[in-house]
Parts: sequence; C-alpha cells; structure tokens
Amino acid sequence: MKIGAVYLAAGSSKRMGEAKLPLELAPGITVGSRALLELRHCGLHRIVVVVRPDDPMLWLYDRKERHGVLPKYRIVPCRDANDGMSRSIQRGLLATMADGSDAVLIAHADQPFVSASLLRRLIAVYRENPSVDYVACGYGGTVGLPVIFGSSMFPALRELQGDSGVMRLLQSSDSRGKVIRHAAEWSFIDIDTKEQLEKARLIWSTLHLKAK
Repeated sequence: MKIGAVYLAAGSSKRMGEAKLPLELAPGITVGSRALLELRHCGLHRIVVVVRPDDPMLWLYDRKERHGVLPKYRIVPCRDANDGMSRSIQRGLLATMADGSDAVLIAHADQPFVSASLLRRLIAVYRENPSVDYVACGYGGTVGLPVIFGSSMFPALRELQGDSGVMRLLQSSDSRGKVIRHAAEWSFIDIDTKEQLEKARLIWSTLHLKAK
C-alpha cells in the first residue's frame, strides 16, 4: 500500500497580515518547516508540498537540519489558491495520484506541533483498516487534520469547492472512518494570527526547556 502526503502551504495568511510560514518559533525554526520535517520520518510514498506560485519557499530550510531539504519533496504550485483550500487539496491529490498513491495524508503547514509519532499512529491505524474511508485526528469534541483519506474518497476530494476543505467530508454520514484521539490539544494549534504565533512560541519554548 502506497500512502502519499499533501502538505497544504498555499494559504493567503490574510489574518496574519504577512506570510506566516517563514515566521520563526525560535531562531532558525520556521512555522512552515516543522510538520513537514516530521512527515519525513513516516515512511510515506511521496510528499507533495502545495505552494503559491510566488512563494520563495525560504521557510523550507530549518536550522536543525543543517542541509537543504528542498529535493526531498515534490513542489506543486497552485495558481488558483485564492479560490480556496479545496484547490490546493485537489492540486496535491492529482500529484499523489500520478505517483501511484493508494491513500493520501493531508496536513496543514501552519500546525507546527504535529509530531511524527502522531502521524505514524494515523498511518498504522489506516494500514490495519484499509477499508475505511478515512482516519482522522481528534481532540476534545473536534475532528480534523491531519487526516488520511483512502482512494474511495478521491472523487469527493476532487469535487470540493471553496474553503470547505475536508471538514464537510469528515462530518458526512456517507463516509465511514476512524478517529485517533489525542489528549494534547496544543498539538493541533493552527497559527493564523499574531496572538496564536506568540502562544506557539511560548509552547515551543516550554517544551524545549523541559527537554533539556
């Protein structure tokens, strides 16, 4: 079974007021690089990074890696990213389908605390239950990304419109899936505003102080 990944990095950053992926959680540690680097350690068939055509992609570099990471990924520009997240999903999905993926893991570039261990749990559960339509993350009463969709959901993903993203599919009674619950809600923080960025920086600092 080949599981590809689509890394959604073509957002407009309107609420932030500037491009958010190059912003730093700590010196040399960019928001956009973190979950992508975690994906590298999950044994995925292919990682497709969907970006805006004018993105210089400097955020792909992470000081901790000490080497260029760009060749590790397939970069796919989304020229109609302004039409909503659905366009980015579809551009990434077509690229993973072309590479022969049987399922796709979709992750947001602005969720820097998503870990490889969580992603590997998703992958393991999907491999054990390949007949389900999806395996999603859950915390509290929320279900969402990262999520793995099986090929049974590819037609529905290709029909998404605007910013509806994947939530409509996860909430539909027509699809059958599993939810992997995670107690640490902060693991799924989306960084959309300056306030959320400052909160993320505090979490990052706290986690790494504990790790010392």
